[in-house]
Amino acid sequence: MNDLYVAGVGVYLPARETAAEAIEAGHYDTESARADEVLSACVEPTLFPAEMAATAGRAALDMAGDGIGTWRAVFHSYVDYQGARYWQAAPYVALHTVGASVPSFDVVQECNGAMGSIELGRRFITGPDDAVLVTTGDRFDNPWVKRWYGDQSVLADGGSALVLSGARGFAKVKSLVTLAENSLEAEARGGAFGSGADLSLIDFEELRKRFHDTEVPMLEHYGRMEALLHDCIGQVLAEAGVTAEQLAHVIPVVTTKWRTEIQLDRMLGLPIERSTWDIGRATGHVGTGDQIIGLHHVVTTGKVQRGDQVLLLGGGTGYTVTAAVLEIVEDI
Repeated sequence: MNDLYVAGVGVYLPARETAAEAIEAGHYDTESARADEVLSACVEPTLFPAEMAATAGRAALDMAGDGIGTWRAVFHSYVDYQGARYWQAAPYVALHTVGASVPSFDVVQECNGAMGSIELGRRFITGPDDAVLVTTGDRFDNPWVKRWYGDQSVLADGGSALVLSGARGFAKVKSLVTLAENSLEAEARGGAFGSGADLSLIDFEELRKRFHDTEVPMLEHYGRMEALLHDCIGQVLAEAGVTAEQLAHVIPVVTTKWRTEIQLDRMLGLPIERSTWDIGRATGHVGTGDQIIGLHHVVTTGKVQRGDQVLLLGGGTGYTVTAAVLEIVEDI
């Protein structure tokens, strides 16, 4: 892999709705709140996802500063509606960050979108004169989605951005691995296709149950996912030459406390305190941006310092997993 650095990170996180407020409004139930231990979720009333992504992008550019190379591409990822039909959001983000002539690409890898964008972006970093902008943006207030879902995650609004450079940065990407298990793609559609005119609330539990009943049994499904995660983490740590115990922080997809604890314990043998659950439980699951938001948090709050190793871990229905090990090489 060519030299690859993270030169800047930026976020746009709106005001938060607390779990107590959601319960009072009838959007969340007390049993889920006790089990999930999510405190709040970011909720944006005005800006559309691409606008939030562009705002975060400009913040990342400010942190990166000059001398990071020529902009080769922008990769913008998301989960849900961006603000217009039959429209690609990435050109808007590019126009309002790095300029009108930089090629831009929409990346739809569900919750692995940002990490998948980093995987794609590194292909454009061929030397010290190259730079790539990765952005994310989501807003979960559409009629077909329930924000306070519980069990799996609480959906939240916001934008994030990360600058990749072949020249310099505060963190060096020591290893980057993506693995896939496409036999699990039918989970998110319940094993069936449907009309695009159906705007009714998506019942993720029902879709998952139908998938398990008709396609892949539940235990086999989670067994395949766990094996893929295990292989990806093992490979990325081996290529970086570090052990799990040497990781200062692990930044995964934001789910719930009990799921995060299980993931860290089974995959890495680490306690939840070594993760970014402290910020995740306050923001909620911000679409594809959890890893960038978590990295921004540990960097800007002084939780990492020069020499620390950080693991970014993403996974999205499809099923793809991307992991990266970063070494902090500059104090921010």
